[in-house]
Amino acid sequence: AVVSTQSTGEYLLLKESFAVEDEGQETLDEEAAKNLLLEFIDFIKRHKVVQLEDLGAHFNLKIHEVVERIESLQEEGTINGVIDDRGKFIYISEEELKSVAKFIEQNGRVSISDIATASNRLINLEPLET
Repeated sequence: AVVSTQSTGEYLLLKESFAVEDEGQETLDEEAAKNLLLEFIDFIKRHKVVQLEDLGAHFNLKIHEVVERIESLQEEGTINGVIDDRGKFIYISEEELKSVAKFIEQNGRVSISDIATASNRLINLEPLET
């Protein structure tokens, strides 16, 4: 196809007349981002067991972003828990971790099944009342 130099020049002039201010991504200021992160943490703590999919939908995040954020918060020590093989994150409070550790200390050598059985008593999986 042959494109005339005049139409190419007109296209470039027209293209320059459009200003692209945002490219589809909403930018949050630092305060709003901090509030959103606190809301994310609070959501997890209140619900105790959350589907990663639901968490992503609630905060407009992709699943891999949810996983990355949870892993980052765990590395910082902000939250504790496990991601199971069915796509759930189970939040475990500091007190619950201590009670599991105390169980292990009191019973000495324990099997994984002993810990799992005790965890049902030591870790509350019910959402917190709001």
